[in-house]
Amino acid sequence: MVQSKSLKDLHGHSHLDKPFTASPTKYPQGKFNEKECKSLCCSVKFKPQAPSHLYCSVECKKEARSDGYYQKTYGITGKEALDLYNAQDGLCKICGGEGFLMHKNKKHGLNLDHCHTTGKVRGWLCDNCNRGIGLLQDDVNILEKAIGYINSSRDEETTKGGTGEVV
Repeated sequence: MVQSKSLKDLHGHSHLDKPFTASPTKYPQGKFNEKECKSLCCSVKFKPQAPSHLYCSVECKKEARSDGYYQKTYGITGKEALDLYNAQDGLCKICGGEGFLMHKNKKHGLNLDHCHTTGKVRGWLCDNCNRGIGLLQDDVNILEKAIGYINSSRDEETTKGGTGEVV
């Protein structure tokens, strides 16, 4: 089983790793009252350094941005996306893989797949499975023909004395 991830891990926001941009000298300390963090996963009260500070930490800011991304792009909350990911144990819904190694230090995880016609979220897929069904236009008839094509070529190899195994 793959280690559970948080919402911020599912949708990368490297540009959010930067510290807050407001300088404390620009806004005299003590001027702003404590307020509650706007992140859905946190209700900590904090003292903002500027009026634009809505989150108590960079982590909460990432979490909130990820939630907004999933709501805007897929019509589901970040929590729903994370629950779906965890329900699949962090594995591709088609092949059961965890993603693939793109570079010796960079592993590409899973993508949230959705129907391009209805917009309905279907599950988390690795790049290969997501591209595969996309290139076959999410069309069940084309997918069935592809399965028939693969099966027929295996049948031919077997009748020719082959083992039918793909190398």
